[in-house]
Amino acid sequence: MKLLKFYDNKEVNSPEYDVVAIDPKYVFDKTTKLLLKEGLFSISGDDFAIKDTSGKSYFKCEGKTFSIRDKKFISDMEGNPLFCISNAVLFFKGKMKIYEGNTTKKVIANIIPQTSIKSRKYVITYYNISTEKEEILNMKFDFYNHSCGIFCGKEKEGAPMICKIIKKVDAKRILTNKENYYIEIAPNVDIAFMVALAICFDELKNDDSDHKNAL
Repeated sequence: MKLLKFYDNKEVNSPEYDVVAIDPKYVFDKTTKLLLKEGLFSISGDDFAIKDTSGKSYFKCEGKTFSIRDKKFISDMEGNPLFCISNAVLFFKGKMKIYEGNTTKKVIANIIPQTSIKSRKYVITYYNISTEKEEILNMKFDFYNHSCGIFCGKEKEGAPMICKIIKKVDAKRILTNKENYYIEIAPNVDIAFMVALAICFDELKNDDSDHKNAL
């Protein structure tokens, strides 16, 4: 069944051109595997450490607790701000924006649901630094919000999946209610940008869970 499609075992592949939205220095010529680990003692519940599978740290993500809409601030390991993420307000729930640095002055990317009802398919519009053009990615969740695939084009037309995000379920997550994710990113893709989209996946997935619990 198409509804029960998962992205865990689907391979990531390089796009035809570099996908760069944050910084070309985060584009590597090999597959990168990262772990987003939600802070165990975070007050907001939205603080992440971003490391690769060997333990090397790449980014830090801090959630802002007391705001009208939740914001996430991501910096490099020296504390330099890279981007921030914000939910759209009120009736635009389900839309998200990624901004340059730690302000909301310049939009890097927009994440928009494909349908007006709760969606598992999103269109990402962004400015590609490599091609110097506005480009589009597609983000698709599986039915249970366990995994997510990001495609450089439409999946049904054979577009390459350039990133996959998988929710890691273990005893610690069950006991602490924290979410951990694996991210696998294809070569020639901005890993900072994919981290931003993984955090958006976490936000959108949790919104969906809140909606289901409210029914």
